[in-house]
Amino acid sequence: MITIPTSVWGIISVVLACAALGPYLWATIKGTNKPHIFTWIIWTLLTAVAFLIQYLEGAGSGAWSGGVSTVFCLAILIASIKNGEKDIRKIDWIVFGAALLAIPIWLITQNPLWAAIWVTGIDSLGYVPTIRKSWLKPYEEMVTTHLISAFKHIAVLLAVEAISPTTTIYSIGMVVMNGLLVGSIMLSRRFVKLRLKTIS
Repeated sequence: MITIPTSVWGIISVVLACAALGPYLWATIKGTNKPHIFTWIIWTLLTAVAFLIQYLEGAGSGAWSGGVSTVFCLAILIASIKNGEKDIRKIDWIVFGAALLAIPIWLITQNPLWAAIWVTGIDSLGYVPTIRKSWLKPYEEMVTTHLISAFKHIAVLLAVEAISPTTTIYSIGMVVMNGLLVGSIMLSRRFVKLRLKTIS
């Protein structure tokens, strides 16, 4: 039986990160994709924290895509300032405030597992603005980005060198949340098509 080295899975996860976020960034720059700005503020912050936790806890090649994704998230955030969705609600501010607590919790508790749990939970809440926006405007969100991101995090899990709850919980959460977002977008698009058929 052939065993694929963790470093190979690490490279695969980086390639998938570029495949997921590169076209998303380009579409945002062109204005054809309209990400929710608060979601990407939260994702940029928490992806960076998750990357640092995984790196410092020995994830090795399992942390590579986290570093690449952080750079892409920041670039998408900057692009969304001009071309993104800016329907900001109270819940978005609450999630943002919770996201800001991730770093103090990590520093105060000195417990990377609790920080990883917090980051995963808050990052999952960060999907709320995008799920809401994409449900109402399903064709303004690139479904392939989130589908590839789910597979990227599967590759990350296979690339982790020091497997523990601290190094894996974030990617497990992201597989679940990306799957839910993809399902939400596809279901909403289905409803749009059905409404158009009914009208015609």
